[in-house]
Amino acid sequence: MDITSLIGNVGASATGSIISKVVTFPLDTIAVQYQTSTRRPLLSIPLRAYYRGIGVTLITVTPATALYLTTREAAQIALLPHLGDGSINDALSGCIAEVAGSVLFTPMEVLKARLQISRSGEEGKLLYQLRGIAKKEGFRGFYRGYVMGIASYLPFNVIWWTTYGNIRRNMSERSHVAQIACGAGTAAMASAAFIHPLELVKTRYQVATSDTVVAAGAVAGSRNSDQEGLRQVARNVMKENGVKGFYAGFLPTLSRSVPSSIIMMIVFEHLKAERKENAESVL
Repeated sequence: MDITSLIGNVGASATGSIISKVVTFPLDTIAVQYQTSTRRPLLSIPLRAYYRGIGVTLITVTPATALYLTTREAAQIALLPHLGDGSINDALSGCIAEVAGSVLFTPMEVLKARLQISRSGEEGKLLYQLRGIAKKEGFRGFYRGYVMGIASYLPFNVIWWTTYGNIRRNMSERSHVAQIACGAGTAAMASAAFIHPLELVKTRYQVATSDTVVAAGAVAGSRNSDQEGLRQVARNVMKENGVKGFYAGFLPTLSRSVPSSIIMMIVFEHLKAERKENAESVL
C-alpha cells in the first residue's frame, strides 16, 4: 500500500467513524450506563449529558479507527497471495488490525466510559479524569481491561469480518450500498450478540475505580469489589442478576452498533471506491 492509499484510507475511515459516533453517541452512553448499573431515567438529564465523552472519543477514535482499518486492509492485501479472498483472510486480517487498534482504543474506552457515567460537573471533565487515573493508578490505569479487550475482540473480529465479507460476496448482484448496508448491519448484530457479556464485564472493570462507582459501592456493597479483577466482576454480575445480567444494555448497544457500523462502512467504502476511480482516471 503506497503513501497516497494510506492517507486516503485514514481520511475515509476517520470521516466514517466521526459521522457514526456523533449520530449514535447518546445510545452508546445509555448502553454504558446500563452495563455499569449507573443508568438514570431516560431524559432525566439534559441531552448534552448524553454526549459526555464525545470529545475524547472524536480526538482518539479518528487515529484509532484509521489505524485499525488501514492495518486491516494492508493485512488483507498482504495475505491475498497466501490465503486468497475468503473468510480466513477476512478473519486473520481483522485480528491483526485489532491488536494494532487496541493500543489506542483501550485508553479511549476507559476515559469515555468514566465520563459517560459521571454525575457531578467535575467528574464530567476530561482533565479531572486524566488526573484522577494518573494519580490513583498511573499509566496502567489507562489500560484497564486491555487484555480482556484483545481476548474478546479477536473472536469479535472473526465474526464481524467473515460475516461482512460473506454477505457482500453473496450479494454481488445487488447494489454497492445494499451490499455494504446488509453486510455491516448483519455483522454488527451477530458480533454484538457474542461480545456483549464480555464487553459488559470489561466496562465494569474499567470504571471500577471511578468516583461514581466508588460512591455507588458504598450503597450497593459489592460494587467496590469490582476493582479486584475481571473474575470478581463476573461473579458480581451473576450474583446481582444471574445470566440475564450479562446482557444489561444489549438493546441500546444493538440500536447503536447497527446504524453506526452501516454509516461507517458506507462512508469508508464510498470514499475508498472514489479514491480508486480517481487514481485510475489519472493513469
